[in-house]
Amino acid sequence: MSHKINFDEPIPDLVERLKKEHRQFELKLAELETIATVNNQSMGILEELSEPILRHAVEEEAIIMRVIMHKAREQAEESIKIAQEHNWIMEFFKHKLPQMTTTMPQQQAKQELTQFIQNLRTHFSEEEEIMFPLAIKASSLQRQ
Repeated sequence: MSHKINFDEPIPDLVERLKKEHRQFELKLAELETIATVNNQSMGILEELSEPILRHAVEEEAIIMRVIMHKAREQAEESIKIAQEHNWIMEFFKHKLPQMTTTMPQQQAKQELTQFIQNLRTHFSEEEEIMFPLAIKASSLQRQ
């Protein structure tokens, strides 16, 4: 995963881009929900999502959280918790995903996938409602 992070991108522009990526991810999540079983098709979608979602999380931690921690540390507690959720996302892609078609029973794999989709949607919502607005606010403090 070689992706250069642009630390010069203005925070409001970055936030808009990250929100657009959430919408793109959501389209793939909706597609996943229509597949009745965990099969080659659903695994292909998950593998396709893996790198962009992990890159997205790295940008949020490297840029969004950096601005929050530098300029709005006293208000950062909720954002820190939200950013820490990236750990279970990475855990899913690195460890659960490979098990879903090999060692995991089909019903359990479908439950894991459904739970992942629900948790990811909640995570995106929390970022957009809490973390992103705080980053924009913090970035405006930076310019003063």
